[in-house]
Amino acid sequence: MVSADGDRENLADDQFVVAEDEDRAILGCGRLRPYPDFCELASLAVVQEARARGVGREIVSSLLERYQGPIYLICEDNVVDFFRRFGFGLIPETDMPVGLRAKWEYFAALAGHMNVMWRA
Repeated sequence: MVSADGDRENLADDQFVVAEDEDRAILGCGRLRPYPDFCELASLAVVQEARARGVGREIVSSLLERYQGPIYLICEDNVVDFFRRFGFGLIPETDMPVGLRAKWEYFAALAGHMNVMWRA
């Protein structure tokens, strides 16, 4: 069984993409969380055994097809290059939407540093 510690606020089935193998075992998931003026790419997780096999790429691609407006995400340094492949760029924390501030502060306190990325 896989567990991911992600955002648990205002959950709705239609916000998620879940990747499964042929035996219906969950390989990963991701969420596109709506806000009034933007969406947030959140809760992306892929099981260790499925990493570097395109599962995360397929999840993100599927989520990005659902929304044509601005999309933000909060991430650690080790995945910045992964998200750059989808057109996301780093922005200063001062430029993040107000709606993401509390989440960014929470995860920055846990990890010591978090990035904010944006895609138009």
